[in-house]
Amino acid sequence: MEALLRRVAGRWSADLPSALFLAAAAANTVLIWRTASFWLLVALTTLQALLLVGCQEAKHLSVHGTFFGNRYLNDAIGIVCAALFGVNFVAYRYFHFAHHRATCTQADPEGRLYSLSWPTRWIWLLAPVELPWVAWHIGRTAWPMVPANKRLQRHLALGWMAIFGLLIVAGLRIAPGAVACAYLIPLAMFSWIDFILTQAEHYGVAIVSVSHNRDPRSISHDIVLPFGLGWVTLHRALHRVHHGNPSLRWFKAPGALKADATATPLAYGMFARRWFASGPRLWRTAAGQRANAMLPTSFRSDRRS
Repeated sequence: MEALLRRVAGRWSADLPSALFLAAAAANTVLIWRTASFWLLVALTTLQALLLVGCQEAKHLSVHGTFFGNRYLNDAIGIVCAALFGVNFVAYRYFHFAHHRATCTQADPEGRLYSLSWPTRWIWLLAPVELPWVAWHIGRTAWPMVPANKRLQRHLALGWMAIFGLLIVAGLRIAPGAVACAYLIPLAMFSWIDFILTQAEHYGVAIVSVSHNRDPRSISHDIVLPFGLGWVTLHRALHRVHHGNPSLRWFKAPGALKADATATPLAYGMFARRWFASGPRLWRTAAGQRANAMLPTSFRSDRRS
């Protein structure tokens, strides 16, 4: 019994950082709704944008089953967080598993996104418009990837997305200012911040055929955010660390980065300057030619792929 209690206590303590993040996001939302100070509202709205980056990462962590130890709670949080960005969590899970199995190859489902990307730096300004387009494309691509025994969950996730949309519409009628400052404006700010982080994940990596097997860490990048903002965003930018160990809990990522003698992380500002100098990530081979972007023929359900 004592050993069981220790295991339960250890599991709950491991979930505490995730619970504290959700509590912080909820508290910030309530403060935005209640504050009467303009400048405090500006600060809280900016913080909300960064917390949305964390919610984006919470969605990703939930895909791998690592945000909470309890599978049902983990998936429920994933469904809620994914809906914030117009994404069906269950469909995205299988899209993302396919990405891990075929990272930066012609079978990587992300290729269909990057192969359609505009080859201009101006695309960054359009990030708020691109956000729903990306969500739609992921949904369209990932919908048939879901195995038959998970389709009910997929439909339930879609149902929550519809309910969430109706709640936003109702909120705009009842308290438009609060909804704008707690969700719509931060969502636009989030899209500009997160666009650079998404571009950084495998920036400059040549696309190869499916038969090529590369260490995922060799084709992924870690971006370090300033002022401790990695903790607000659940270390969403430590992508090389993640590809090296997808089952790692998010709060252990900085330690893993520090322990890796081969790691060469970049500061966010440094990468942003590189991106604006060199342009967006495109789906190209090592010879600079446009690579094929095909869907894999089979998908394996593995929560920690």
